[in-house]
Amino acid sequence: MASSAELERRAEHARQRLTGRLADLRYHVSPSTVASDLLGIDIETIGKDVLALTRQVRSNPVAYGLIAAGIGWLIFSDFARPAAKALSVGGKRRRAKRAARKTAAKRHQA
Repeated sequence: MASSAELERRAEHARQRLTGRLADLRYHVSPSTVASDLLGIDIETIGKDVLALTRQVRSNPVAYGLIAAGIGWLIFSDFARPAAKALSVGGKRRRAKRAARKTAAKRHQA
């Protein structure tokens, strides 16, 4: 039969193993580790890049504002282009109908 000292030593050894396994599990289940494993990206590097970009934007707000406006304009122009084409096609049809009416009216008068 084991003595109380032996049982305490075994319990302490089991606690240390459990603590090590929990720390390992926390590392492998952390959001940054899961994201890097699934997506193949390093979250810490992205965080540093975002902080650097934030500092640059704060130091040059006009330049980055113009860049954002240009990107917005580009996106808006892609969405507005199909509507502009539809309007221009409709405008061409109206002009063609007017011209046909004028031609028909001239023929009718003659």
